[in-house]
Amino acid sequence: MNMEFGLFQTRGCKSSTSWICLTFLCSMLCMWTNVECWSYYFSNTTMNWRNARAWCKEHYTDMVAIQNQEEIEHLNSWLPKKSSYYWIGIRKINDVWTWVGTNKSLTAEATNWAMGEPNNGKTAPSLVRLSEDCVEMYIKRDQQAGKWNDERCSKLKSALCYKAACQSDSCLHGDCVETINSHKCDCFEGFYGDKCEHAIACNPLADPAHASQLCFHPFGSNRFNSSCLFSCELGFRLVGESQLFCQASGHWSQPLPLCQVEQCPDLSHTKFSGGTMICRHPVGPHSYNSTCEFRCYEGFDLIGENLTRCDHSGQWTASVPACTIQCFYRKL
Repeated sequence: MNMEFGLFQTRGCKSSTSWICLTFLCSMLCMWTNVECWSYYFSNTTMNWRNARAWCKEHYTDMVAIQNQEEIEHLNSWLPKKSSYYWIGIRKINDVWTWVGTNKSLTAEATNWAMGEPNNGKTAPSLVRLSEDCVEMYIKRDQQAGKWNDERCSKLKSALCYKAACQSDSCLHGDCVETINSHKCDCFEGFYGDKCEHAIACNPLADPAHASQLCFHPFGSNRFNSSCLFSCELGFRLVGESQLFCQASGHWSQPLPLCQVEQCPDLSHTKFSGGTMICRHPVGPHSYNSTCEFRCYEGFDLIGENLTRCDHSGQWTASVPACTIQCFYRKL
């Protein structure tokens, strides 16, 4: 099904309420093509710009906002020729040409002015300023068809309206963009799908040894914007970032962190004479929970603690003791 059918049927409508014919035809076209249509409508009577916009908003969505060259070509071929042409949804506000539906300024790349326009009514030889703050679109004009011209807002022209296809739930995580006879979703970063319903996935994260992770998944497990917080067991310190985020690229923001055991100073080179030092290392040499026991030889006394342990902060709980020679005194 193409728009030639709609154009043919529109030309066949002879009543004064041609916009009703268009409503019916666009509705039928939507059903046959199984799409949501961004439908165009026009008034058969002429009115000033302000009334034209009010008429569009009362019956449809708003006055037409031109999206691209394809839309211009479609409208020029589809709409009937009218000597007064058509009002469109752009006007000068505070000396800036503005799309009234979105209140966004007209950008240079989006302009479609006819040659020499906009001229604000300056015509030779008088160069009189007529405050042409509204815009008409030439339809089926012999020259520069589809182009725009600034006009006085009080002039009478046909209203050119549209009915939006985009609904509040058309795009779950994206902007709904109207297209001719349909719409498309411009997904936000990190999302994809016809309705932007899917979030980009990252690979599941492993549990580092001696660590725990607490994850939040706003859009599904290990999906875009998921975040994981890592913390280490007592006696271990985190090496790397403590929080990772699933990015729009499908990769985590940083490598997986590690939990490294706390190290205490090496006691194997500590001077301890007059006895023996016996150390045990359940996790790693001179690391958290390592213990060293000190024993003096016979004839020596132990001065200090006989046991020290490497604590969770990487410090020994006691200093290395000393062995001193026992002294005996004989009574005379």
